[in-house]
Amino acid sequence: MRRNRLWLLLVTLGVILSLAACAPKAKTVEETTPTSISEATTTEAPPEEATTTEAPPEEVFTGSSEVLKSLKSYRYLILFKFEGEETAEIKPGSIEIKGEYVAPDKMHTTWTDLSSKEGFEAIRISDKAWIKQNGEWMEIPAEYAESLMQMVLMFGPLNSWDTLYTGLPGTSNLVSMEIVNGIPCLHYTSNHKGWGVLFGGDIAEARGDIWIAEEGFPVKYIFKASGTDTEGNQGSIEWSMELRDVNQPISIEPPM
Repeated sequence: MRRNRLWLLLVTLGVILSLAACAPKAKTVEETTPTSISEATTTEAPPEEATTTEAPPEEVFTGSSEVLKSLKSYRYLILFKFEGEETAEIKPGSIEIKGEYVAPDKMHTTWTDLSSKEGFEAIRISDKAWIKQNGEWMEIPAEYAESLMQMVLMFGPLNSWDTLYTGLPGTSNLVSMEIVNGIPCLHYTSNHKGWGVLFGGDIAEARGDIWIAEEGFPVKYIFKASGTDTEGNQGSIEWSMELRDVNQPISIEPPM
């Protein structure tokens, strides 16, 4: 019975990821809750400070994945949302992922489908993993744990950033020096459209805001695009991420 439930979960996740990979049928819904990326703690530094660390985008983005990979711990929030132009209803494939990471092999993730409000919570420590459904934790058999975590990690900070950052050099401009979640950052804007075509259809307009820590890792980004999908529907998508509590003590333990 447990294995059947796990298999159904993995199939469901596969459907969600397939929708997310090919569904630009959407326009973003503005979040008003305190967990929204748009409400991250961001303050502009004094003007004189903004001129002390100006570096060309190539220099800022090169090696950023390696710096992100080297972090000891962090919490993150990722939003991936679709909305049609004629309705404010959030479309299937829209997801929210809240997570914690402690190097080298501890992860805690809560995954929510924003259209149905359904989801799951998972913990992985080394080669063991647990999942919480209907308020109960259970250990996942080894043959399922790796597949489940690969699906989760596909939209994690590292894989997401690897997908997004490659087109940013040459399309980004420095805005200012700002403080995001207590971290001094370089704020860049970009008109790079390459990330949008990953979801099919015709991207008419795209823009991104990126905050890179002085140490070199991405702290926050918000990418938005609008256009027409392969079926001729107009809409927009949003892909955003935020890191908090970078290199701070975070405890991830077995749930039982």
